[in-house]
Amino acid sequence: MNQLQTVTLRAFLTALVELDSPLPPKLQQEINQVGEMFTDTPNVAIDRLLKLAENDCLRQSYQQARINIQNQYETQELNRYDKPSQQNQPTPTPSEHLANIAIPILKASDSGAEAKKQKSEILPNNAKDS
Repeated sequence: MNQLQTVTLRAFLTALVELDSPLPPKLQQEINQVGEMFTDTPNVAIDRLLKLAENDCLRQSYQQARINIQNQYETQELNRYDKPSQQNQPTPTPSEHLANIAIPILKASDSGAEAKKQKSEILPNNAKDS
């Protein structure tokens, strides 16, 4: 997954964590289908998540989470260049770890409840208390 796909996935999972009520059955079923396709075609699955994030019950949380994640990422990138000794160091990407967390959440019968169980893994460190 590229950086933009990682942001999309993390924002979608964050929106699931912030749900106050169960997802509508049709939306839950579509999310489960994305979970099934994620292993074989992650790019297609991420594109599908973008469409599902437009659903009324997810849209606002998803958009806010995406803004927060992108702002945090930009700050991390700027900070990295403030330290010349670290500029050429490879930085481990959390994409694979996030994908491993996402698949069982997307496949769960209640993705919102499953996401809440993984909240500490989904939300960025400085946003855990919000």
